[in-house]
Amino acid sequence: MSISKKYQKLYSKYICDDFKQEIAIYDKVNEINFFQPLSHNCKEKCENKCNHQCHKSLGKLMRKNIVFYCYGEDEIVTNFENKLFSNLENAVKYTYKNRLPERQANQDGLPSEVLLDAIIQTMMPNSYKMAVRTIFRQNDNNEIKGYDLTYFTNTNGKITIWLGQAKLGSMQYCKNGILDDLKNKFTNLYMADQIYFLADKPVGVTEEAQQILSLLSKLNMRNIDESDDKRSKILIDYLKIQNIDICIPCLLAYNRKKVYEDIENLEKKMKSEIEWAKKHFEKSFDFEGIDPTLIFIIFPIEDIDALRGDEGFYAGLR
Repeated sequence: MSISKKYQKLYSKYICDDFKQEIAIYDKVNEINFFQPLSHNCKEKCENKCNHQCHKSLGKLMRKNIVFYCYGEDEIVTNFENKLFSNLENAVKYTYKNRLPERQANQDGLPSEVLLDAIIQTMMPNSYKMAVRTIFRQNDNNEIKGYDLTYFTNTNGKITIWLGQAKLGSMQYCKNGILDDLKNKFTNLYMADQIYFLADKPVGVTEEAQQILSLLSKLNMRNIDESDDKRSKILIDYLKIQNIDICIPCLLAYNRKKVYEDIENLEKKMKSEIEWAKKHFEKSFDFEGIDPTLIFIIFPIEDIDALRGDEGFYAGLR
């Protein structure tokens, strides 16, 4: 069995099965852009109203995913086979301490990044990491800046690069943050800089990812004397010639307790949440040189503070 298949089997066992119990997945809405509604899976757990324990169970799921977020597929498989990750809670504590820098509470994007990672890996089981971001460090000991998620998929020979952004907070914060990211992080120069940087560091990723990264790295090497503008254009042209698509999943996980006050009408309320999102994101965004697919993942959270708290995501970590 290949490393990829072994990894997918482990991920399904430890994350996907719980994810499907914890998170309700609704039909995707497709107009100009895609909208993917998610919610706490209250109907499976509660009779008439939310039991206000969602932060504990969702937090536990996200906490377990720290391991899969911080390690490459081959590392995961090796560590499970060597029994180093047989106790997953201990593996989470080790990972949190050794693979992640300390962050100020008000600047900690880890919960949103881990949640987006779990969503994509569960809903796109044939996705592969393009990079293990937590391996690399900047001068300030923080992870490399850039996209919150970098994956690719290969479906019957059709390659798609996934460059994701995630926000967890108030509705206003999530809306403004994603709009800013779409404006500033998907220019030709920014995207080329990030992809070229990652292509040179195929550490901890699968053989499938190494093949893609090797091609992009060679492209970078051959054109290193060109200007940044020219190198970015070369990359964009190469992606078009190779028929490689760009997909931008944007997670908006925002505080919205009122959605869960009447469980019987949860699905109807979720439709209202999508209408709110469409007011701000159902339009054509202007990206120079690329025509990406945009997926807005809309996930109202029953209690953000509790989810971020010591009984939620950070239980046993701080």
